[in-house]
Amino acid sequence: MLGVLSLLAAVTAPPPAADPMTTRMAIVFDDLCLKAFPDDQALDAAMTARKATPLTPEQVKITLRDDPGRGWHMDSEGQQVLIFLELPPFHACSVRFPVPGDAVNVAPHRSVADAYEASNAGFSAQDPFDMDQGDIHIHALQDYRVLPDGSRESLMLIDQHIIDPARRARGETGIMRRFVRQIAPAP
Repeated sequence: MLGVLSLLAAVTAPPPAADPMTTRMAIVFDDLCLKAFPDDQALDAAMTARKATPLTPEQVKITLRDDPGRGWHMDSEGQQVLIFLELPPFHACSVRFPVPGDAVNVAPHRSVADAYEASNAGFSAQDPFDMDQGDIHIHALQDYRVLPDGSRESLMLIDQHIIDPARRARGETGIMRRFVRQIAPAP
C-alpha cells in the first residue's frame, strides 16, 4: 500500500516551478518567433531594437552547420541567449538558452504556444521524441499543422543535456533549451 501511495503522490505532485529564465525566454520567443517571424525583416528590426549582437558566420555555422541562416547573441539578466534564423528551405526561428538542473517544466512555453495555436487553427500534438547523440540526450515536444500550400508549421520545445556520467560528475548537469517555430516545405 505504501508503494501505491508513493506512486500516487509522484503522479499528483505539482510540476517543478518554472525557472525565471524559461519564463523570460517564453516571452522573447513569443515576441520574436511567433510575432515577428516569418518576416525576416521584422525579425532583424526586433533584434536591432533589442540591441542584440550579430553572430559571425563561423559562430552561426557551429549551430546551423551547413544550413543557411544568421544569429544573434543577447544578454538576459546576465545569462547568454542565442537567437537563430534559419533560412529556407527550412525557415525557422529559435531561442536557445541554458537552464540549471534536470527538471523540465514546459508551462511557460506551453502558455505562449497555446495562445498562438488558439488563434491559428489546425495544430496537433505529436508524440514526444527522445534520442541520444553521443554524450547528449535530446528530448523534443512538437505541435504542427499543415498550411494551405502544403508546407508544415511546427512549434517545438527541445531540451538537451549531457548523459555521460564522467561529464555529469564534473558538473555538466544543466539543460540547453530551445523554443523553435519552423516552417518546412511541402513534401
